[in-house]
Amino acid sequence: MKMVLETKEARPYRNIDASQCPGCPSNLATKLVMEIVFQLAEQRGDQPIVFGQGCGIGRDIMHRSGIGTHDSGCVGIRAAMEMRGIDRPLVVIDGDGQIDMGFDDFSGAFQYGAPYMHIICDNQSYAASGTHATGMTDMFARVSTRPSGRVGGPNGRVNPRKQPAMMIRYSGARYAATASPAHIRDFERKILQGLDNMPSFIQVFTPCTLSWGYNDSDSYEITKLGIDCGIWPLWEWSDDGFRRTVRFDADEMPEKLRAYVGMQRRYAHLTDDDVAAMERYILDLNAQIDQMQAAFPGKARAGAAS
Repeated sequence: MKMVLETKEARPYRNIDASQCPGCPSNLATKLVMEIVFQLAEQRGDQPIVFGQGCGIGRDIMHRSGIGTHDSGCVGIRAAMEMRGIDRPLVVIDGDGQIDMGFDDFSGAFQYGAPYMHIICDNQSYAASGTHATGMTDMFARVSTRPSGRVGGPNGRVNPRKQPAMMIRYSGARYAATASPAHIRDFERKILQGLDNMPSFIQVFTPCTLSWGYNDSDSYEITKLGIDCGIWPLWEWSDDGFRRTVRFDADEMPEKLRAYVGMQRRYAHLTDDDVAAMERYILDLNAQIDQMQAAFPGKARAGAAS
């Protein structure tokens, strides 16, 4: 099935529910992205090309280039379009496992500068194939390859997750951001920014009902709590500077964090010491976000300060 805007009546981009779990935030995020991308395309008279692969991302109908090769696929498609005098918006939607499996592919495409937008629906595991850990799995989270929530066993080390949205900015992204389907206006604005500032990368926080272990009906609350407790800060970084887009309240964090982990079976093993370590991590992470905002004010804010 071609993911293009064919007519005003035929909207195939909405048909991405096949074989998806009820209440899946990745599926919701993908539908939101499709709606925004194709509505803008309709206004501009464009025909976007959207493809990808991942749990919850309409894996039964979307075109794909292969595991870990979506970004080099974009470079090839863009080169072919340029040779034929074609200019169409190019978008990839996939999961966090793709970053691990194809990081050289991912960073190389951005270094090359091919104009496309890459969106990651990040559920912090290989959720479609057994819930194995990825580089984006949060600390202490229990997955099939880390039954104790630690690397190497019950006494193993605790790993904070990678931050690919920050990393890719240094590889040539004109726009990088984190987003959440629980914050719709912020989400929509960032997708539009990404479309107008390619190459762009947006990492979307998308909990997983099965691998995280919570009720289908709690997807919105879990997603919002992840933002509110600060374990997933929302920010954006472009030539206009780095800025936090949703506030973080350090005083409310302990209560919000306990509500967040308490709703998930993947955190059922946590001790009080583990929760205290998570609190310290969240404070450090958000202090880094504030430092980034101060360090990269952008031209407008830098000029106002001077």
